[in-house]
Amino acid sequence: MKFERFIAGKHLTHRKKTGFISLISMISVAGVGVGVMALIVVLGVMSGFDRELKSKIVNVQPHLRIEKIGGVDNPEAVIAQVEQHKIPGMKSIAGFVEGQAMIRSSENAVGVMVKGLDSSREDLSIYTKHIISGHITTEDLVFEKIKRKFLFFKKKVEERRGRVVIGESLAEHLRVRVGDEVSIIAPYRDFNKKNLSDILSLAFAETRTFVVGGIFRVGMNDFDSSLVLVDLPQAQSLYHLGERVTGIGIRFTNVDEAQKWKYVLAGDFESDYYLRSWYDMNFTFFQALKVEKSVMAILLALITLVAAFNIVSTLTMVVMEKTRDIGILRAVGATRASIRKIFLFEGFSIGSMGVAAGAVMGLLVAFNLNPISDFIKKTTGLEVFPSDIYYFDKIPVDVHIRDVAVIILFAMVAALLAGVFPAHRAAQLDPVEALRYE
Repeated sequence: MKFERFIAGKHLTHRKKTGFISLISMISVAGVGVGVMALIVVLGVMSGFDRELKSKIVNVQPHLRIEKIGGVDNPEAVIAQVEQHKIPGMKSIAGFVEGQAMIRSSENAVGVMVKGLDSSREDLSIYTKHIISGHITTEDLVFEKIKRKFLFFKKKVEERRGRVVIGESLAEHLRVRVGDEVSIIAPYRDFNKKNLSDILSLAFAETRTFVVGGIFRVGMNDFDSSLVLVDLPQAQSLYHLGERVTGIGIRFTNVDEAQKWKYVLAGDFESDYYLRSWYDMNFTFFQALKVEKSVMAILLALITLVAAFNIVSTLTMVVMEKTRDIGILRAVGATRASIRKIFLFEGFSIGSMGVAAGAVMGLLVAFNLNPISDFIKKTTGLEVFPSDIYYFDKIPVDVHIRDVAVIILFAMVAALLAGVFPAHRAAQLDPVEALRYE
């Protein structure tokens, strides 16, 4: 009876050990899966940020800017000089005016960036596809107004009023719609002054009334809340530039051509001109984004390494629990290499299951990140992705097959290496020592 109880107790203990090891194996699989899923989702979001930021920036800003201190005096001559190169893939070249200003409605006021566009040369299609109300046109609005000169004498006169196109967030802040009037207060320099300190002074200000002609939504909060588009002559008049422009903007079919042509065209202009590409304008930002992506990848890769250590502990416990079985295999002729292969394969199997589960879950989460974010906001009221902080109105995701392949390969190699130590330890077991107490 005592022997039967001993056998039953030993069998129960063996079942408990086996169940415990299975639980640890499942945890190891889950650890690898979570690491792979986190890497896929985060790298997808970081790549999406990179793609969307580049797309939004190059859509709104010129790909290459030719500027001069104090403004470009003769824009037509500069344009003709650039066109002599017959640049392949150049979509448009036009003068522009940029300046800080304050825009005011009857309800509110806010600081903005005013941009004067030459509608006859500029490619306005980049704004047209983002228009949500009104039209993209910035041409002056002409209407008749009755002017009373004496008590009974009335006269009809034509009055011209400039039109502006503003972002959706800015329109909401000002509480205006298409057809409403806004005032723009802009500082300007008096270029007639002879003294340089007076020229650089911003003590003068010009106030003009405009009519809201259109409202756009680019999807990037910086532009939707602070960009105001006006016609080029209106901007020149507003900033008292005369025939000057802030610079010449060039757009290419392939935006990466801007950096190359910047160096080619630089030799055609004197030292008081300076050329900047879209990448130069946002160099620090894109570099910070690249570093952040690399750091996030390294930190999240540690999750997979932690899961790999779980695999090490799991296989080590399996070796300890299966000592008798390993001894029997060695006694009947199994080689050290075959024992090593068994445990390497088991570690690889745990890693494979975790990687497969993590890859599937990562892709599912990445491609449904915005619905998940909306669901969390709807159920808990927590806004996961506030647009005023993260630039965009939705989470950008761009999953690259190359990134997913590298993540899977890294996780599989980590799982395979995790099985090396337990496999070596199992292969080194002496069959006599393993069966001594059995």
